[in-house]
Amino acid sequence: MSGPLTESGDMATAKDPAVFSIQHFCLHDGPGVRSIVFFKGCPLRCAWCQNPESWRIAPELAFKPHLCIDCRTCVNTCLQKALSAPGIRDTQKCDDCFTCVENCPAGAMVCFGKYTTIDSVLEELRPEFPYMKNTGGGVTFSGGEPTLFPEFIGQLSKRLHEEGIHTALETCGFFDSEKEIGFLSDMDLVLFDIKLYDEIAHRRYCGKSNKNIKKNLTRVAAFTLAGTGPIIWPRLPLIPTVTDTTENLTDWAQFLKNIGISYLTLVPYHNMGDGKREWLNLPSAPEFPALTEKRLQVSIDLLGKNGISCFAPGEEDWVQADLKTVSENRMTT
Repeated sequence: MSGPLTESGDMATAKDPAVFSIQHFCLHDGPGVRSIVFFKGCPLRCAWCQNPESWRIAPELAFKPHLCIDCRTCVNTCLQKALSAPGIRDTQKCDDCFTCVENCPAGAMVCFGKYTTIDSVLEELRPEFPYMKNTGGGVTFSGGEPTLFPEFIGQLSKRLHEEGIHTALETCGFFDSEKEIGFLSDMDLVLFDIKLYDEIAHRRYCGKSNKNIKKNLTRVAAFTLAGTGPIIWPRLPLIPTVTDTTENLTDWAQFLKNIGISYLTLVPYHNMGDGKREWLNLPSAPEFPALTEKRLQVSIDLLGKNGISCFAPGEEDWVQADLKTVSENRMTT
């Protein structure tokens, strides 16, 4: 599926990354007013993920049954005869042409993601640049896992910097190439997600080992402390009985202190991804207990006792995180 033509005439192709959403005027993913660009493709499969539409790297078909009016337009217009009924698809026949999406009058057949170009992203974001500059905001790259596209995001970040726009990147930390580490140094801020400290538990709930995640967190933090990299800010999704255990929080607190970090954003769990899994014909997510205010406060107190200051999303003290300034001060004293 191709993307739209840009003003320069460039057409997005499958060689470009797929973006499944661009959210505007956001306040929770970096300083100031921001736009967030969500890229498709993720190496992890976190059991609590609220964006399962980000997992596959390519655009994908979904069906929203609550919007279907049973007109069968999707069935009748399917070129490959892959649909026997609305939402009932033979994936062996379907070639992801998305003709059913284009013809669905009710919006029940949807495509998550479209291939995009740097110019098309800039065209959509540019009207918000004045708001970003006035509030100290910018653009955050998220996903999925944006480090899957180092060249694209590196060039996009450079173009944004040329226009005076702050850039941030949210990562799960699962990358291992020198190229990816290199392009991260061009970001102003890296929001680094941490989840489970124990490797066996991480494999169980996220599908992969966390060895590279710990290694990369250590490396990026070292660049920050040396004044040669971006500000790094860790974030931990607080999943009751999974990531909020005493052992997990204590282990992460010690790890963070050992690499020179004393702050953390706690992201409260919610189950907003369940409906999306149904639309994508994926298995239901495991059920986790609701996060109560008491459990949240217990986690905050525990981390505080272990030397970690906790913040809610959007309430971070970004000045505290400016370790480059701290490092410079140390070198001059």
